[in-house]
Amino acid sequence: MKKYFPILTIILLVVFAAGCVDSGEEGTSQTSDIPSKTFSGSGISFEYPESWTSDLESETPNSLVVVGDPESQDANGSITTLVVIQSTPLPSGQTLKDTFDATYSTAESNPNFESISQRSLTLNGVEAYENIHRINVDGVQKQERAVWLEKNGTIYVILCGALPADFDAQQKNFDLIINTFKIQ
Repeated sequence: MKKYFPILTIILLVVFAAGCVDSGEEGTSQTSDIPSKTFSGSGISFEYPESWTSDLESETPNSLVVVGDPESQDANGSITTLVVIQSTPLPSGQTLKDTFDATYSTAESNPNFESISQRSLTLNGVEAYENIHRINVDGVQKQERAVWLEKNGTIYVILCGALPADFDAQQKNFDLIINTFKIQ
């Protein structure tokens, strides 16, 4: 038994180590199975679903680009599943977290706004903040996932939205855009 002890110890260490390996993918979704195309312009780039369109107009302030699922078009011709990328200068003397917190603190007083969750995360090595909420826009209830990050004094917001009934089913598409988002 004594001569097998070192071998057993090595085997147990190998098995233990294999069980403790961190793939580094915790908290991220696998999106490689989604056929995609790339948007590159306005100082940003990201991948989005191949079936989506990028020639959408937006009334959202500070919009850089809007991509959306044409299959989600409602009776009025509006696309209800979309992602808007916005940018705005970071207010002087404030941090990204200060601005994020102030924005959602103000939104909470709006009767058309309902906060669902908030969290901090790291996106491509950059600290980011996420807010998931429901909001009534022009009589249409939407659920939105807003991811905020800052680089070189500019705030970028990746605003993913869908009808509440479609929101969960769209997470892989939203993850594709969020996880491939890069500031050039």
